Amino acid sequence: MFEEPLDAEQVFGHHVGMSRTPVRRRRAVILLVAVSATAVLTGPVASALARHGGRSPAAERTYVVQPGDTVWSIAARNDGGRDPRLEVDAIIRRNGLQDARILPGQALVVPLAA
Repeated sequence: MFEEPLDAEQVFGHHVGMSRTPVRRRRAVILLVAVSATAVLTGPVASALARHGGRSPAAERTYVVQPGDTVWSIAARNDGGRDPRLEVDAIIRRNGLQDARILPGQALVVPLAA
């Protein structure tokens, strides 16, 4: 009954020289595919955000400059509690102004805060 001694390492028929390399390779390939797919899928999104400054296209309105108005005061009224410097730049760019000088009666296109 007990003629052959049991070898604890051979009980389930595993070979001593067994390698885990195929499992590691498979995991590495799956990780590489996942990272590549993520890069491919997020690339267009990142470039679109970079093109639009991370903001969605906002609606615009026309504002007629009143006496005493400045681009800063118009932007501060319209900025939704954010830093008005971004709105000042947007107003100057959108209206093709050389600087922040405006005149009463001048019509400005003002982007609405999102």
